[in-house]
Amino acid sequence: MDRILKLTAEHKYEIANRELEQLKLNIEEGREKSETLLERLKAILEGTDLSIAEIRKEAFDFGRFLSAAENGRTGKYDAEKLMKYMDDKFKAKEALIDKLQLKNVSLKTQILKADTQIRHKEEMGDDLKFIDFHQLQIENKKHVKDIDDRNSKLLTLKINAGNTVQTLNSLKKKLNDAEREQTHISIEMKIKQGKMEKTKKAIKKTQEDIKKIDLNNRGQRAMQQQITNMPNPTKFVEQKNQCQELKNCVKNWTRKIEIAEVAHKKARQVIRQNGGYVDEGYNEMDQYEMNWDDEWF
Repeated sequence: MDRILKLTAEHKYEIANRELEQLKLNIEEGREKSETLLERLKAILEGTDLSIAEIRKEAFDFGRFLSAAENGRTGKYDAEKLMKYMDDKFKAKEALIDKLQLKNVSLKTQILKADTQIRHKEEMGDDLKFIDFHQLQIENKKHVKDIDDRNSKLLTLKINAGNTVQTLNSLKKKLNDAEREQTHISIEMKIKQGKMEKTKKAIKKTQEDIKKIDLNNRGQRAMQQQITNMPNPTKFVEQKNQCQELKNCVKNWTRKIEIAEVAHKKARQVIRQNGGYVDEGYNEMDQYEMNWDDEWF
């Protein structure tokens, strides 16, 4: 049978003490990792807050710029001013990215320098005091925090730069669409102006034609009025016939008067010849001639 080993109280104490030390080390390591993670999260949160504030400021500036660049009459924006504004913003972002990258490189250099000093001291056998080591840890954490902050800002700036590029491309597309629309509108305006000129000429010609037609109508109305005032042909013929009949009647009566005067003269001669005696036969003859004349006329 296998022999069962029993632990003494000293062995149990030693094992428990080791486990306690290991647990303390694990707790300390976990605390350090938690503190590091917490510092990184705080740095990310601060960078996010800064990015939000910066984005709000840029949105406000951009809105104010659009209000100033808008044409009050057409409601459109000045393309050159808009392109210049976006180019300036993009160049400023690139300059800030370059500046942060240089600072990031500088901080990394400082960390490498500190690590090199620590390794050099270890190789030289110098005993680092607890205060020196703690101070180095603090500086190291500070540098790590600065690097995380810069990396967060750098990431945010890269995101903002990407968004700015997308916005710039979108604005360029809108600008190209607006330019094409403006060209189309200009062509349509020229066509409409040409049609308007033709319409004006047609209106002018129509007005002149209306004046001519009006004058012609006035002349025709005057002629029609004259024609209306002229007598009726039938009445005119009747009146002419009546006039001719009257002329004939006057002519007949004139001839009768002439005959009567001749007869009267003859009668006087007869009376003188007869000594004032009137022959009844002659009177009858004269009366016969008068009656004949009446019947003839």
